Amino acid sequence: MRKIFLAVIGAAVLVAGLVGFAGSATAAEAGHPAYIKAPTTAYQDANDQSGAVFTNLKPNQPVVALCFTEGQEINGNQNWFRISLTPDPQGKTGFVHRDVISVEARPDEMRHC
Repeated sequence: MRKIFLAVIGAAVLVAGLVGFAGSATAAEAGHPAYIKAPTTAYQDANDQSGAVFTNLKPNQPVVALCFTEGQEINGNQNWFRISLTPDPQGKTGFVHRDVISVEARPDEMRHC
């Protein structure tokens, strides 16, 4: 009887740990609050030659920074952020250059795309 009880407790602890881990992974995947600093367009890829996804993004517009990647170098910087709008009912995402976005996250908190 005691072995069964210990097995049940051990399984419950394992499940609770997995649920906690999944919850934090989901939060990280959800992105980080950010805002647009200058008028811009978000593109399909990390370069300004790809198709536009969001046009007329305005200063102080809230967005969600999902991840970062390297792309076209502009002003000596090749970092781009994949963003979504808050809220975006269609779930679209696009890339904006680092110069036009302010992300409320430390660099080690952002995941690479």
